[in-house]
Amino acid sequence: MPLNVSRVGHLGVDAEYALSDIERNATRCRIIAVPLRVDLPVSNRALLLAWKDCMWWVPGWLGEPLLWFFRLSKVGRRFVYQHPKNIAGRFNWGTDPYGVTAGGEPHLQLTNEIRKECKNRLQDMGLDMTRPFVCLHVRDDQYHRVHSSAAWNEPHGWRNLALSTFESGARALTSRGLQVVRLGVHARESFAAADEVDVFDYARNGHRTDALDAYLVSECAFMISTSSGIDSLTQTFRKPLYNAGVIAPSQLYIHRRIFSIVQRFQLVDTGRYLSLAESFDLPKVSDKTLMSLGLRAVPNSAQEVAELALEAADRFHGAWCPTDEDIQLQSRFISLLPSEFRRFPIRGGIGSAFLRRHPEWLA
Repeated sequence: MPLNVSRVGHLGVDAEYALSDIERNATRCRIIAVPLRVDLPVSNRALLLAWKDCMWWVPGWLGEPLLWFFRLSKVGRRFVYQHPKNIAGRFNWGTDPYGVTAGGEPHLQLTNEIRKECKNRLQDMGLDMTRPFVCLHVRDDQYHRVHSSAAWNEPHGWRNLALSTFESGARALTSRGLQVVRLGVHARESFAAADEVDVFDYARNGHRTDALDAYLVSECAFMISTSSGIDSLTQTFRKPLYNAGVIAPSQLYIHRRIFSIVQRFQLVDTGRYLSLAESFDLPKVSDKTLMSLGLRAVPNSAQEVAELALEAADRFHGAWCPTDEDIQLQSRFISLLPSEFRRFPIRGGIGSAFLRRHPEWLA
């Protein structure tokens, strides 16, 4: 499903997780995707057909009886069945705590025909396929407001960040020899940095397709995102992910190869910032709960995003050398996590420059 409903990433990572998990038990399986809502675009079947060797698409009227049959019969042991609506929740939003997809080759692959078509389209766009590129997706207030239904009114406005905040980060990446491709669907704003060399506003230049979204993530060096559905495909295709603007603790996907910078909570009346430990005592974060508690989420600055981008580029080029201070701060961050976070191997963390800039967050 496309970016505007977040489902292509959730569907991809959940299917990949299931296939990887079943492979450990030497059991063959097939994926059955059943749409529950009529507003999920059927045009995106093309993307599922790219994975036709391990996935079947069936309509809801047929899928529902099939799911019950598989659940109640021995046949179901050879199948993985998922509803796209609830696809992410089954595996804890793709955090992969058991490391099932931490290594090895991806099971979900685009067909050669689609890959060739996508490559040609990107070359027409001007992207140099012989050089590494980075995918960038910045969530804005159009992300969940494509449909007129009240059900699509965005309840988490704090997740929508200013696109301009990422311009310095894009320039930092090009200074390291990387190309930048800005992803998006129904994007409100043009990306100003795309006027410069090696930055492409793919979200608005008329080249995007659903299959091309997946192809770009499958081929990128890494992705910088704001914790939106499409970035789950980085796990599917074993690509590093760097998130900006996330909220602790609900979006600390530290069991995956993700390094993040977070929005800190600030008391509106006094201006005091909450520490990481204090943020774990908050209820589930939404615009409504933040307002009721007299808090606001402070968006990451352009400088913080640029620093994360440079760390990502250095890690990609093998030039990242953390200092003793960096190691100590990461250890301090991990020690403050509740025990349920530390039950599984931690493969990610917080951007090093962010921790150096805000040591009081770890107080």
